[in-house]
Formats: sequence, C-alpha cells, structure tokens
Amino acid sequence: MRKYLLLYILSAISIGLRAEKPQIIASCSMIADMCKNIVGELADVKMLVPVGGDPHIYEPTPSDAKLVAQGDIIFINGLTFEGWIEDLIVNAASKAPVVRVTEGITPIQSEEYENSADPHAWMDLNHGLEYIKNIAEALKAMYPEMEETLELNYQAYAKEMRALDDYILSKINTIPSEKRVLITSHDAFAYYGKRYGLQLEALMGISTEADARTSDMIRVSRIIKETNVPAIFIESTINPKLIKQISDDSGVRIGGELYADSLGEEGKEAGTYLGMLKHNTDVIVDALLNENYQETKLDTDEESNFLLYGFLGLLLVGGLIFMASRLIK
Repeated sequence: MRKYLLLYILSAISIGLRAEKPQIIASCSMIADMCKNIVGELADVKMLVPVGGDPHIYEPTPSDAKLVAQGDIIFINGLTFEGWIEDLIVNAASKAPVVRVTEGITPIQSEEYENSADPHAWMDLNHGLEYIKNIAEALKAMYPEMEETLELNYQAYAKEMRALDDYILSKINTIPSEKRVLITSHDAFAYYGKRYGLQLEALMGISTEADARTSDMIRVSRIIKETNVPAIFIESTINPKLIKQISDDSGVRIGGELYADSLGEEGKEAGTYLGMLKHNTDVIVDALLNENYQETKLDTDEESNFLLYGFLGLLLVGGLIFMASRLIK
C-alpha cells in the first residue's frame, strides 16, 4: 500500500512540475521550431498559426486568445508579417513580454510600397542566426536559472545553421549562372535569392493578400521565354492555379513544392526550419539542373471541380436509368 501511495505522490509531483513549465507562444511554425531547439524540454512551446496556414491572412480564433492570455512570453516575426497579432494580444489582455525576433535585422524594403518591409527574413540563414540569438537572449533574461542549458542549446543550433548555410551556397553554385532564376507564387524568396545568388521573380507581391495582375502574368511569361528557365515552383500555402496556368501556357514544367510561410508536416523533412530550407534548396537545384525530376501533381480547383461534376453526372445518368427501368416494368 505504501508503495502505491509513494508512486501516486511522485506522479502528482511530476504532473505539478510539468504544469509549471514556462509557456512560450510563437506566432508561426518557423519561430516555434527555433524556440523548441533552444529550450528543449525546459518549456512548452505553442504556435498560433497552424502548420500549412498562411500568417499573412490568418484569422485568430477564441482559442488563440486563450493561448496568448496563458503565455509567459510571446515571440513574433514583426515587419507586418502578422498584421493581426497586436489586436489579438490586446484583446487577450496578455501581460506577457512580446519579443520581435527580427530585431537588429535590416529588412529588404518594398520597391512598390513606401515604408513596407519584406518580412521573410528567415529565408536567409544569416538572419536565422539573428532570430535564434534574439530568442536565446530573451529567454536567458527571463529565466536566468536556465541560462547554461539555453546557451548550450543555442550554440549547438547555431552550428547546425552555419553548416546548412555552407551547404546551400555550395548547392546553388552548381547551377549554371544563366539558369539561376527562381519563379514562385509570391515574393517570399528575396532574402534567399540575395544570400544564395538567385534571380527572383514572383506572380504576387510580398503579401499573399495581393492578387496577381495581368501585367505580372505577362512579365513572368516573358522572363520564362527570355531565360529559357526549365522549371517554375508552387508554394505550400498558396493555391497553385496561376502557376499551373503559366506552366501550361509557357510549356515550362513545375519543378516542385517550396515552403516559405509555413513548415511542412511534422515528421517530414520540411517539418523543421532547417529541414525546410534544405528541402527548398534540393528541390530548386534538382529542377533547375533537370536532375532527379519527379512530376508534381497539383490538386487545383479546376481539377477538383471536374471530378465533382463527373461524379454528379454519373449519379444523374444512373438515376435516369433506374427511373426508366421502373417505368418499363
């Protein structure tokens, strides 16, 4: 009896300790993964925008407000990436410190809109190092008793980032200079292109709230023709319909799916921040070199509608046949 009582007490203490872990809130999956790598098991990390969601146009839910209210510290990207988050924090009456992880980074400014910065700084691993430095410093200041572990985790993670940065540079350098043209759905790869040496062209602007214009379609089609680029790319959080249309009209293939505003599914290569950038690099290089190419199947609205209409047509024909057979009898 005493044995079971002791086990019960130890279990209750363990649950109590787990409940007292700091609650870290991250706005999006990339920042959440960075936080997890730095805190390890010392804290619980929760994110607001789910994997596959688009932080540009995300609409917070009541459960998000509850999560923010319970958070001990909140990490955001800033640079207008999560335009909805300030209102969410105010409405949740959160008293938690808010840390902008892009602090200290000189952003790329929009050429089209004044005082509008490109928020996708994490696409350059040099900036990624600034992200995790800001995260680590904020956590060490808030939890000095964890400083030693946080610093060890930070240093180990930074080493991985530097190694991947070298890998990406060497991989991109295998592409002939005239083929280093990256065409995507929206303008999320400017930092990536600037760091690793790619010409960037996109259908939409920095925010996915913007619509592609006819002039953008014409511009991208012209660039495809002028550069004879072998592939263009879709993005995981954006409907591929327009990219498919350009692919069909220009006769250029779709080289694969890239990740920018969200990580991929947990357990897959793109399910981590570093894995996402490695996946993107390998897909881009293979497609632009015409190596290891596998056809990318798209589930566009048109294809889904075609299947739906076909199914409804079969049901209609079947119903008519059934009614005719009943009348004959």
